[in-house]
Amino acid sequence: MNGVLRAELLSTRKRPGVWIVGGAWAGLAVAFGMVVPYIVWLAVRNRPVGASGDPEKLISGLLPDKFLSGTVDLYPMFGSALMLILGAVLVGGEYRWGTWSTLLVQGPGRTSAVLGKAGAAAAAVLCISVLVLLVSAGASGLVAALTGRPAHWPDAVTLLAGIGAVWLISMAAASLGIFLSLLLRGTGAAIGVGLLWLLALENLVSGLAGTLPLLKGVQGLLIGPSAGSLATALDPSGKPNSSIPGVVSVSGPLTASAVLAAYVVVCLSLSALLVSRRDVT
Repeated sequence: MNGVLRAELLSTRKRPGVWIVGGAWAGLAVAFGMVVPYIVWLAVRNRPVGASGDPEKLISGLLPDKFLSGTVDLYPMFGSALMLILGAVLVGGEYRWGTWSTLLVQGPGRTSAVLGKAGAAAAAVLCISVLVLLVSAGASGLVAALTGRPAHWPDAVTLLAGIGAVWLISMAAASLGIFLSLLLRGTGAAIGVGLLWLLALENLVSGLAGTLPLLKGVQGLLIGPSAGSLATALDPSGKPNSSIPGVVSVSGPLTASAVLAAYVVVCLSLSALLVSRRDVT
């Protein structure tokens, strides 16, 4: 198993798609999480509170004490989709290149092969999660310096909780991408179905949950609302950021973490079952 994991880590490190998705998400997180709101604040900072919102509330959400929750807030609409793509690319590419047979004939069992890929995906997702939080923290510190406001950084425990939250959300989405790529035997279809799930179906359920109480329970089992719940738990105010599309809080942090962990376990278990039970070619 160790040999399989080392091989998959090497393969993952050499895949251009991993670097592209990771770099793209880091750039988008800074752009949509920090740069765009800062530009909006510059445009409205001298206006009174009104239709344009409260300029002070807008800029306070970019400062270091809130950069963790602000970064997690981006996952329901943007980050989860990119992490799903990452998971699909890491596994679905084996079908496009026809390398599943080559991989399995070298010795590892089918379950070991899937677990090796899952382990490599977890390592890649962790690196991307740390990178995204680092660039967001740097941008947040720069905003504090440019506006002359104090930089109150989260304590070490909160920082570790933020890294764990980002990794868990990312891993849940990546595991879904891995499962769909194995189920549909390819990358393109898996990405299409996964994005439909994350960006259309989940937002539709969240939008209708207010009028259809039966959907409240379903909403709590989705990746996006669970990510929103973790973001709310990390926010010093304890309130969800309703200004970002798709961000809702439906449960406490423990319940949300359990739901996301269940996605990882179920998706990876089904992935191992698929590879074990059917012809991989």
